[in-house]
Amino acid sequence: MLAQLLVTLHVTANLVWIGSIACVGWLAAAASKAKDPSAAVLARGLYLRVAVPAFLGSFLFGAFRLAMNFPYYMHLHWFHGKLTVALAVIALHHVIGAKARKVAGGSMQAGATGGILVGALLACAFCSVTLVVFQQALVP
Repeated sequence: MLAQLLVTLHVTANLVWIGSIACVGWLAAAASKAKDPSAAVLARGLYLRVAVPAFLGSFLFGAFRLAMNFPYYMHLHWFHGKLTVALAVIALHHVIGAKARKVAGGSMQAGATGGILVGALLACAFCSVTLVVFQQALVP
């Protein structure tokens, strides 16, 4: 029962996290393009108040679930790919957050690549979900 609760909390936090960090990237890009500091401040606030807490929740719930049966997960071939792609999503999360901070600080050029970064983040998130959904087909 606890394992299912942790997975439910992990997936719910992922939904909030990926949605909010995508919005941060899009807002930073829009603020950069329109030279609009209010959108930049909104992007930074969304990052700090929604994306970061959701990321931390996702990470902690996932780590707790992994810790409950670590040897089992380490023998699953698909899980290594999922972790690798998840690390890419985490890295992109931090890059987008740094861009939002710079745009909120007045550097309107910093957000120019926000849309591209969001596309990469969503592609990696899609790959992560695909590995989990099709895990049975990926077993050798």
